[in-house]
Amino acid sequence: MRRTLYTLTLIACVLCMPLGTFAQRITHTYNKVSLSEALLQLNSEQKEYIINFLYNELEDFRITATVKNKKLPDAIQQMIGFYPVRMTVKPNDHEIYVECTHKTDRHLTGTIIDEQGQPMGYANVAILNPVDSTLLGGGVSNESGYFAIPYEQAKVLVRISYVGYKTIYKICSQSEVGTIRLQPETIKLNGVQVTGERIVSGTENGHLVYNMPMLLQVYPADNAYDALVSIPGVSEMGGTVMFSGWAVTLIINGKPTMLSADKVMEQLKQMPAAMLAKAEVMPSAPAKYHVRGMAINIVTKDFSGTNQLSGQLMGGWRQHKYGTGYAGGSIIYNHGKLGIDASYKFTNGTGYGQVEHEANHPLGDQRIPYSDKTRNHSDGTDHDYRIGMDYAISDSHRLSLAYTGQWNSTRSTNTTTGTAQSTQNSRQHTYLHNVDASYSAPFGLQIGVSYTNYQEPRTQHLEGKLNDSSRDLDVDSRQKVSKWLFTADQTHALPKGWELNYGGKAQFTNNNSYQITLDTSGLPLSDATSHVDYDERIMNAYVGLSKQIGQTLSLDASVTAEQYHAAKWNEWRIYPQFNAMWNVNAKNMLNLSFSSEAVYPSYWSTMSSIYYASAYSEIWGNPDLKPMSKYEINLMWQLNRKYTFTAFVMLEPDYFVQMAYQPTDRMAVIMKETNFDYSNYFGLQASAQFSLGSWLNGNVMATALYRHDKTQFFDLPIDRTYLSGILGGMAVAKLSQKHNIQFILNPFFQTKAIQGVYDIEPFLRLNATLRYTTKNGKWSLVAKGENILNAHISTRSTIANQDYTMCVWMPYTNYSLTAIYRIGNFKEKQKKLVDTSRMGY
Repeated sequence: MRRTLYTLTLIACVLCMPLGTFAQRITHTYNKVSLSEALLQLNSEQKEYIINFLYNELEDFRITATVKNKKLPDAIQQMIGFYPVRMTVKPNDHEIYVECTHKTDRHLTGTIIDEQGQPMGYANVAILNPVDSTLLGGGVSNESGYFAIPYEQAKVLVRISYVGYKTIYKICSQSEVGTIRLQPETIKLNGVQVTGERIVSGTENGHLVYNMPMLLQVYPADNAYDALVSIPGVSEMGGTVMFSGWAVTLIINGKPTMLSADKVMEQLKQMPAAMLAKAEVMPSAPAKYHVRGMAINIVTKDFSGTNQLSGQLMGGWRQHKYGTGYAGGSIIYNHGKLGIDASYKFTNGTGYGQVEHEANHPLGDQRIPYSDKTRNHSDGTDHDYRIGMDYAISDSHRLSLAYTGQWNSTRSTNTTTGTAQSTQNSRQHTYLHNVDASYSAPFGLQIGVSYTNYQEPRTQHLEGKLNDSSRDLDVDSRQKVSKWLFTADQTHALPKGWELNYGGKAQFTNNNSYQITLDTSGLPLSDATSHVDYDERIMNAYVGLSKQIGQTLSLDASVTAEQYHAAKWNEWRIYPQFNAMWNVNAKNMLNLSFSSEAVYPSYWSTMSSIYYASAYSEIWGNPDLKPMSKYEINLMWQLNRKYTFTAFVMLEPDYFVQMAYQPTDRMAVIMKETNFDYSNYFGLQASAQFSLGSWLNGNVMATALYRHDKTQFFDLPIDRTYLSGILGGMAVAKLSQKHNIQFILNPFFQTKAIQGVYDIEPFLRLNATLRYTTKNGKWSLVAKGENILNAHISTRSTIANQDYTMCVWMPYTNYSLTAIYRIGNFKEKQKKLVDTSRMGY
């Protein structure tokens, strides 16, 4: 065989800066490409290193991998994977040597798939002597199931094994063994069938990573949101996605989420689960993501460069006390470097909510009993739409432009009966316009620009009576927020494997909002009328360093300096971040993280006016409300990639939340957001995955939480501690393998807990889903029940002279039926979401 020596000069894009010379970052997607061809391709993109290798020696080693923004040596190391190939880097001579460690003219090659025809990555392949079964060599399959193992003996015995699958032995006298299909192995123990499970999690760049296509084989889902909450340790409570019991920030493809939590969930529910590649759980997000604290980065599959026209249609009905219909569609067109996507969703129906109050009101030196029930009935129409364009100049050189809009119209009526009687009618509209542009340069620079305009005008009329007092008020209000956001980030590779990140953001917001409240004579109430027109500025700059030490230890640290300037605040704060991950071995991991961040109050909560919600309830704004800080420490131990144990501490000085207060001079309850001295948490959390035969899979999570709240609320001194617990999980039962029918159960239980003045009673929430998908995957039919036990959150305040109880049903028990039809091989485009987290009443 002719052996050809190739010496490649790789093109370097050198950035001339005071910091010195930095290497260009490599971004490529390889699909069953030979290692030799991949190195040749790099020849057209780099010039900093000279690569020396034998073409024919590496030709049989095919690679399937996505390399994103990596230094050249790291990119080549990822491409090598588990192959018997060694890379030697001589940075002083600017040379890289790539060679096979087992030099032979024969390579045993083949592809391994599972019972459903899906490729099986990381399967073990051993080459044995057919005479005495002694080990001659071995290797591991890559992500596409392909393997290439050097060997010398003409006739060998091949052993292929994978945890949870039957081991296959095969005599081979040819170098190409073809496609090998593995079957699940079932072990019977005292009449119980236990089937082995695939490992669906690992580590990458210091993050805990879940393989979403593999996870979806265990926990089926039709949309990205259902897939996300099926990750062990992830749950949703009250519109917040949590990991290990803590709220997380969602990021899509490395970009921070730009939408409030409820709208993020709606976006994810419209995103097909099939488009997900992996989910990166980051206990402490690096500063380059422009979010701090715990975050989950949802990585979608990259289909740029393909030619396709695909789409998805969906429609359904949700029934609670009343009904709501919804329908929508998405379409995506890709042609070479250009990608265009558009989506639309329409919702129309009637909503329902219910709240009950009971109190013994401290009026003077007396106790006045009070009780009421408020029912909310709302009719509304929603239109959500988006159109976007992406142009991939090259793999690491892209331009994106998108417009996102929302139009909403709602009429609602709150009817209160009991000690107080009142009726409140309101009408509101929501208008949202967002234009977003981003640019990624091939030398590691990323620039983003976003403009958002949000308006919510509302009119209300309240008629109420409590004992001898009455309220007859008209309210006209509007929230108008305009926001500009600019971001810039740069990444450089430094000598000895270090990576430097730096950048910043500038956010400029104008809040022009008002509330006018008129009494029965048409005169404005001074305490319920206000207007603001102020500019807010948030600017920060960060610098970070990271390093991968061998294959076992990852380090990442950064520091951010941030200025917050608003009507009453002008201050600088420093926020450090640190994350260290130690891969003890292939199945065990330790992670230590520290993060810090600022949390800002909503725009409407800082208004100075009072909003009269009923004849008894008042909602007070607080113009003195200031941002809170949050400091988190997490120590996580993952055992066998299936069992996770976490110890955590979260300190929150200036924590703010809305609480209730009963004044002694009149019959009223005041709801007001206020800053605490602090709210601190200490806890332990454990989660585990389980299976029973081939028909049942699931995970379970348990958390013990100790909380300490301290503040002064009106005249109430608060210094409280409490120990509470949380249990949750998911169970997926395959009712029919032949017809692809699954039943999914999601329980969530919380013991008694506290929050400021409140005692929160224990509650159990239960969701259930019945899912059917046709064999060709075109049709899905999903029947779902949410909060089927109609659980409610019950709080009671008995601090000092207070005695106030509130029960909230949210969401009210509802059942839905959704039909989904996929046109072509649909893969929906990832969407950058619009930040409305601080907008709204």
